[in-house]
Amino acid sequence: MSISLLRTLILYTAVMAAVRIMGKRQIGELNPSELVITILISDLAAIPMQDLGIPLFAGLVPIVALVALEIIISFAALKSRTFRRLLNGQPAIIIRKGQLDIEKLQQLRLTTDEIIETLRKQNVCSVADVKYGVIEPDGTLTVILKQPQQPVTAEMLGLTPKDTGLPLVVISDGKLVHRSLDLLQLDARDIENRLRNQSIALADVFLMTLDDCGNTFIQRKAGI
Repeated sequence: MSISLLRTLILYTAVMAAVRIMGKRQIGELNPSELVITILISDLAAIPMQDLGIPLFAGLVPIVALVALEIIISFAALKSRTFRRLLNGQPAIIIRKGQLDIEKLQQLRLTTDEIIETLRKQNVCSVADVKYGVIEPDGTLTVILKQPQQPVTAEMLGLTPKDTGLPLVVISDGKLVHRSLDLLQLDARDIENRLRNQSIALADVFLMTLDDCGNTFIQRKAGI
């Protein structure tokens, strides 16, 4: 039992490391080669995990080989546009100026029901509202609306909204997050001064976020 548990932990760690090395993209955004390699890695890890008669090394070697192959393929795709298009495909325009491209839909084997469903998920009521609809290489549908249907922006209204930056967690459950402070080029004293101005103790803060524009959000711990 202990050997089986140890092998499971080792293989789990190896697969997690492999996924981290291959990148941060989500499953829905994997290109075909990444998806195939991810499936193969999971299958290869399951075999020695279930069969104790197979040497652990025999399961780890193919995983390392597949990760190395994926890195080589990714590097080649980065350097060669032709190879990248061959590997991942290219975007396909299926909607032009409010009209479906029937021939392109047939090539991609997409039904009108699938297109309408995807548009609804993007809060688009009608194909007629779409100037261009593009199927990306990862299978997602990108929609560019016609001018009258585009959302109103502050620029259109002649407004200048308050500037905002990327909010970073600087306090989590009463403890400072030093990596966020380094990114904001602040130190613990700066945060303590901000809290002191609002008569709040560091230990009483459940969450505090701060961006590079000075916008702050503070939530105290429950019962305080």
